[in-house]
Amino acid sequence: MPTPAATPVGKPIRIAEDIDTGDRFMGIQLLGSLSLQGDPALAELSGLAWDEDEQTLLAISDQGRILHLAPVFQTGRLGQVNLLAWYPLKDNHGKPLRGSWRDAEGLTLENSNNGIQGDSRLIISFERHHRIERYLPDGTWQDPIALPHILNQPGFQPKNNRSLEAVTRHPQLGIITGPEYPPEGESHYLASVTGHVWRFHPKEADGALVDLEALPNGDLLLLERAYTSLFAPWVISLTRIRAADLAASNTPPTELIVRLDSSKGWLVQNMEGLTRHQGKRFFMVSDDGNKPWAQTQLVYFSIVAE
Repeated sequence: MPTPAATPVGKPIRIAEDIDTGDRFMGIQLLGSLSLQGDPALAELSGLAWDEDEQTLLAISDQGRILHLAPVFQTGRLGQVNLLAWYPLKDNHGKPLRGSWRDAEGLTLENSNNGIQGDSRLIISFERHHRIERYLPDGTWQDPIALPHILNQPGFQPKNNRSLEAVTRHPQLGIITGPEYPPEGESHYLASVTGHVWRFHPKEADGALVDLEALPNGDLLLLERAYTSLFAPWVISLTRIRAADLAASNTPPTELIVRLDSSKGWLVQNMEGLTRHQGKRFFMVSDDGNKPWAQTQLVYFSIVAE
């Protein structure tokens, strides 16, 4: 639903005990952290995408919503976020998605950086009823997108809440996705709708793939999360696969850019969404699970590692 006016929804927070905004850690520099609050639509955010033509940060949620957000910067750092509007995702009959059909997880855009306003399209991946579909920015359903062939093979169809958390649009390889966890006995993998499959090893033994971002140079960024119980730490890792390695190998190496461990002073929670803003600057968001003790954390940072 559109909001009457832009509503500020960001509260500045610390994201680490001993590291401040402006500080560098491993391969990143922190440029601002907010807790998003004040509207029920801000719960369970799971995917992000920056629309350059509209100068809008789009977010999707497990509750089947699309949010339009406007970040506010102060001397290059994230100071506030305004909620502009939110819309329910609709089915092909124009009805809001219900129940397990609305569990949107991964988000990427088409036509969002072509200098034309009003023609952006959202590509969304879903869990539970695993699928990839195209939408308008107001939640109107457009059409389905064929899944990579491997996801239709016996034993590789994702199940339950471990399905398609991540999707991106690669400049040469097209749409790439991957399940949160692979089938038992299989290694983690990424797959393109054009038929490519790449195997990779997460940085943590129990790591899950929660988002992907393709860069203009063809590199892939992988957002990984490791978390086993309420008493275990959150470990959020950002890794990179070089474009040359994607082209040369079905088992490309991943390079660690940063590792954020809540047992080592990091206050990060359930990070699930990642998108490039401009240049080497990125947004990352957490899914609060609609729990009163959790936060929807929006983190802004730059990659300083070459």
